[in-house]
Amino acid sequence: MNRTLSLSMVGIVLFVGAMIAVAQKSVVENGKEVYATQKCALCHSISGVGGEKMPLDSVGSRLKSEEIRKWIQTPKQMKGDTTMKAYPNLPAKALNDLTAYLMTLK
Repeated sequence: MNRTLSLSMVGIVLFVGAMIAVAQKSVVENGKEVYATQKCALCHSISGVGGEKMPLDSVGSRLKSEEIRKWIQTPKQMKGDTTMKAYPNLPAKALNDLTAYLMTLK
């Protein structure tokens, strides 16, 4: 009986882990869509694709997620003379997904 219970628990843990991985991929994929929809590539580039004002290739290594959110919502608070457009009304899910995507850029 204990062996059956242990195997069941292992199965549940593996299933939950797989579901989390699928959900994480979904968040990152949604973040890519937000990046495209908001036309971030007009100014920013990733892997040489897009505008040249500020490459984002290693932004996930340079900034914490809170800092990325702040750059998106209130960029002048991050750098007073920035020309980056603020996105203070970006829906929370879009902001979270975009941030998750940008955090993968290491």
